[in-house]
Amino acid sequence: MKINKLIAILGLLLIPAMASAQWVHDDTWVAFGTDAIAEIHGVAVDGEGKVWMQPFGSTETIIMNRDLGDDGIPDTLSTRAIYVYNADGTPASFSPLLVLEWADGTTPNDTLGRFWDPSLNDGAGGYDTRSGRGIETDHEGNIIISQWNTVFKVNHVTGQAMAKVAPDIGSLTEATVDAAGNVYVSAVVATDAPIVKYDSNLENPETVLTMTGSFSRDFQVSADGNTIWWAGYTNGVVLKYTRPDEFSGFNATPDTVLRGIRSESFDVHPTTGYLWVGSGSLNDVPSEPYNPQTWYAFDPADLGTENEAPLDSIRWVAGADVAAGFDNARPRGMDFSADGSVAYVAVFSGAETVVDVQKFSNPNLISNEEERLSGTPEGFRLDQNYPNPFNPTTNIAFEINEPGQVSLKVYDLTGREVASLVNSRMSAGEHTVTFDASNLSSGVYVYILQTNNVRLTNRMTLIK
Repeated sequence: MKINKLIAILGLLLIPAMASAQWVHDDTWVAFGTDAIAEIHGVAVDGEGKVWMQPFGSTETIIMNRDLGDDGIPDTLSTRAIYVYNADGTPASFSPLLVLEWADGTTPNDTLGRFWDPSLNDGAGGYDTRSGRGIETDHEGNIIISQWNTVFKVNHVTGQAMAKVAPDIGSLTEATVDAAGNVYVSAVVATDAPIVKYDSNLENPETVLTMTGSFSRDFQVSADGNTIWWAGYTNGVVLKYTRPDEFSGFNATPDTVLRGIRSESFDVHPTTGYLWVGSGSLNDVPSEPYNPQTWYAFDPADLGTENEAPLDSIRWVAGADVAAGFDNARPRGMDFSADGSVAYVAVFSGAETVVDVQKFSNPNLISNEEERLSGTPEGFRLDQNYPNPFNPTTNIAFEINEPGQVSLKVYDLTGREVASLVNSRMSAGEHTVTFDASNLSSGVYVYILQTNNVRLTNRMTLIK
């Protein structure tokens, strides 16, 4: 049987730990201690570790600047909001977000949920709504919000709007972002609907694929932008589209992977690179061997091969006394802390639970990483490359405490060697090597130092 190349190459304690990892539900973490906010459509962890939550429906009221009743009282309407909480569950200073002020100070403010549309009622105008459709963190820690038919980019520090676009494709999926900050979005009802790619400023649209014949709430793009995992959850499979490089088109006939999965949410683990996929719900029951209301982790390199099998999982903690431990929750969102040791999962219509976002922690990830680092012999060191992210060159510094044969190599996340930076005998002491990635695509790469029976590993991000 084929041994997964990435596992064989990395040789980390961290990777085997994932296969037997134990995610623990933190039932003390309740960001807003009532059930007033349910039916979550998205959750995202920003660059400061704050947790952003997006309900589908109306949860707040807003006073508009019109008085349609001519009674001298401005109209008060129900509206949508985004809730932002610190890691300890306390609200951020600008939460809840009902109105987006623009960072430039001149663009008119935007309301997330209710707005005036002059084209309604035969040109007389009227109020329209934007329901929550999903949120995602971009490469700089900012938040990409899909709100009905509009995509907003929001500064995660200030809560101010940075950019917006309204693709002409109807009700939107959650957006997904590659390592260069390009934003991809499509339509929930994918009947001849495109996947549209924008740059990090939500400009320069490009249709990269046209999807047909399924419903999808979410999809995922790889860090280099050359693989798209599309979950038309009504198909009961995941479709994998690939291209050789950013200058080529995607394959017209996708690979069919993860048969039986009815996914409405995706995420990529920030340290392992595993693709996490929601399995489905009692509304869209997955096929065996998958359970409903569970997120499963897969090595992307294994999808579509004989080794396609879950390496880890997190299961929603049902809030009602129901058969087999499932309630009516539909997995709609997932995101991780920067170190990957904390996961937040979100569901739609999980009314049996206090809050439709749950927090899980994995102490094995932290303890095994600390064990690996503390077990490194004194005098051996592999630094984080600088700068990181980089384009196209970066410096990698390391230290060895005795002379010997040294190997420093770079791999992509499929385990393919892409560069050999050092393969020679070196003296003891500190060394610095420059890595030129001019011939590589944007993405996350692994660099591994091996010498004198010591192996050290780190990751770096190339953004072009």
